[in-house]
Amino acid sequence: MVTLISVLALAGVINVLRSRVTGNEGVAVANLRELAAALNAYHAVNHTYPDPLGLLSDATPSYLPASLTGGSGANGSANLVGYRYEYTPEGEFDYTVIVRPTTSGVSGVRRFFVDESGVLRQTTDGTDPTANSPLVQ
Repeated sequence: MVTLISVLALAGVINVLRSRVTGNEGVAVANLRELAAALNAYHAVNHTYPDPLGLLSDATPSYLPASLTGGSGANGSANLVGYRYEYTPEGEFDYTVIVRPTTSGVSGVRRFFVDESGVLRQTTDGTDPTANSPLVQ
């Protein structure tokens, strides 16, 4: 009887952890889409991508809340809901954002990528995604 209860409890814990990973990944994808849209809107107005990323939240009106950009002092990275977002402007016309789980396998499994094309890409093997990685499904 004790063994059965232990097995059921373990199954419950595994399901909770799996749900957390799935939820964190969903939030990361939604945030990345919002970030890409804000970056492209900023570029349409200013003819360049922001450097630093905090300019998106410092603008009036702001393109994004400071919680997603890291705020005024942002150096291009922010930690949100189990993921770390790293933004790199690459001149006036290009940028990349790579999103990695803060604890691989625990806070998330997939890694995400977006550039000025706005197309979201992913990897599941622990390597950083690129513009040639599979699309986010």
